[in-house]
Amino acid sequence: MWTPRFAFSGLIVCAAGLASAIQSSPDPTCSGGVSNAGVCCLKSCGSLCAVHGCGSAPGGANGCCGGTIRKDGRSCSTGSAPCVLGPAPPPPASCSLNPAIEYLGNDTIVRPAMSSPNVQSCCDNCSATRDCSFFTYDSMLQTCTLRSTNAPDTSRPNPNCTSGESHSAGPAPGPAPRPPPRVSVSVDGSLAVSHTGPNFVAWNIDASRNRGFFTRSLNVTEAFGARLAKQAAALSAEMIANESILRFGGSGNDYLTYAFGGTECPPQSDTKECMNVSTWTNLLQFAEAANAKIIFGLSMNTGHDLVDGPFPQPWDSTNAEQILKWTIDNGYDHLIKGFELGNEQNSQYSGAQIATDFGVLNTLITKLWPDASRRPVLVGPDPHSYHGVDPKVTWISDFLLSCLEQKIPIFAATHHEYSEVDSTTFTSPATLDTTGLIARMVNKTVRIANPSVQVWAGEIGPHNGGSPPCDHTSMRWANFGDSLWYADALAQKARWGYQAFCRQDFIGADYGLLDCLSGTPLPDFYTGLLFARTMGMGVLNVDVVTPDATAVRAYAHCGRSGSGSVSVLLINLNNETATEVSIEGLGSLTGVREQYVVQPSNESSSLSNSTGLLGTNIVVNGLPIVANMDGSFTPLKAVNIPDASTPITIPPISIVFATVKVDVSVAKACA
Repeated sequence: MWTPRFAFSGLIVCAAGLASAIQSSPDPTCSGGVSNAGVCCLKSCGSLCAVHGCGSAPGGANGCCGGTIRKDGRSCSTGSAPCVLGPAPPPPASCSLNPAIEYLGNDTIVRPAMSSPNVQSCCDNCSATRDCSFFTYDSMLQTCTLRSTNAPDTSRPNPNCTSGESHSAGPAPGPAPRPPPRVSVSVDGSLAVSHTGPNFVAWNIDASRNRGFFTRSLNVTEAFGARLAKQAAALSAEMIANESILRFGGSGNDYLTYAFGGTECPPQSDTKECMNVSTWTNLLQFAEAANAKIIFGLSMNTGHDLVDGPFPQPWDSTNAEQILKWTIDNGYDHLIKGFELGNEQNSQYSGAQIATDFGVLNTLITKLWPDASRRPVLVGPDPHSYHGVDPKVTWISDFLLSCLEQKIPIFAATHHEYSEVDSTTFTSPATLDTTGLIARMVNKTVRIANPSVQVWAGEIGPHNGGSPPCDHTSMRWANFGDSLWYADALAQKARWGYQAFCRQDFIGADYGLLDCLSGTPLPDFYTGLLFARTMGMGVLNVDVVTPDATAVRAYAHCGRSGSGSVSVLLINLNNETATEVSIEGLGSLTGVREQYVVQPSNESSSLSNSTGLLGTNIVVNGLPIVANMDGSFTPLKAVNIPDASTPITIPPISIVFATVKVDVSVAKACA
């Protein structure tokens, strides 16, 4: 036996104020509901059970839509409608429970909080996950956090949490199972559930030495800088706004001293770097050549404080004013879209303290840009990376509420996120679902604190990359497998109300859009480009109607081809089996369907000897895509399918973008 130590300080992770989960009697034959397509809907759903329009039935999406019911995962063998029909699940795992206790143990998370319908499901997940010994179930958020052997070391009472210990262990989350040969996807075009921004597919440049910022020239008068700028301009050309957002931020930005206005830089060290006129001019001219506008992450100069003393408060804007006055005086101010202040400072400052610092920044930019119509916007507060449901989200709320109180005009709320996918989980539906879970958490927090503020993924990547060498010995995310995550993450953030997705990063380490050594576009570059080209701003609701089709990920937006166009993004996570997808809910599909089928190449590249999922080469509609040294690449050409109503074939481990024209009477959101 062990006795938990209770820790009462800190942020509350589990929600408060919700009764225990409702229990119900088994109904394996759906005698108390309406059955269709392998699910048992609530009786009130009637003829709308698991068909297009199910969300408008009296039982709503949770009670009537097949995809939602299957995702919740409750079996009719153990409960009543809404539930999944079929064989009884395996015997439940054995777990000892500790009601009303929340485990907190530091650095013990095996898997971040994920959706889970009940305590037993959480127990089952722990039992089936390598290295999981303990878990905590949150009955309000219906989430399950899996933890390692040290989890009980720190815990606290919480009436809405049940924690427990698993008495067995198993494999890590597995890849997607084979999809059915035919899959139906229902798209509701009547109403947009959210809208992205006109330059949603954004990208970052990090002023960190371990990302090559100080050793890689962005000078566009040189061949390498010109190549990078031309490739970035290709992304910008696909944006609805005809320009990209370039976020210039990261840990290294907080180590910068600006050598402007007579300020001298300290000697270079691990936490002290210098931004001089030449480096800043190169970045500004690069942005102009790339047709990008900069979100400038201003330095808090924390490198000094890490070594010399406590972090200052409030922020001293003197050095920032020097570089910004130079920027204005030299005619580059039109390239600045907005400002961040500080990077991942949530461990050093409260949300209210950061808001006070933003007040200093707001005073500065009001002084430098007296014309409000030309004034750059404020974006923040950039807390450190989310990996699942996370208590740091309350820090965003505290910041936004403090800004409201101080009348500081925040344009967009940002956060950092790394969902930690890798070669073992590129094709895991459960792992990819984490992105949506985080999106819902953040969007809800922001909407409650300040509904007028946009939501941005300010720094988001597949993994918190560390400092791998830039020599092709580490290519962990520089491959096609990562594009499965990237396409899915773009779509999930769009679905849950994000206006910008600032990808970490454009070039640097082994998780950028470009190879960090050669500047060659990686599969993610082309994936982002095609997303921007095909997926419009209006986001539509989608339901995968067919049972047992977790390998198929489906999303839909209004298209980029004018009134009545709808674009669908389809991803097949299974690496063995193709499937055919039929689109329902949009009426009769007539005319031509335009589509791009993106697949890994069977040919290795000069960057990597690998092919397939771990290769760096791709083919689009069967044509290999080749990058040239001048920054150009093989044109990405759509294939026109003469009959738009024919099913869409999705090969194994592939991404498909398809656009159809529909009658605006059934796609009013896209009129």
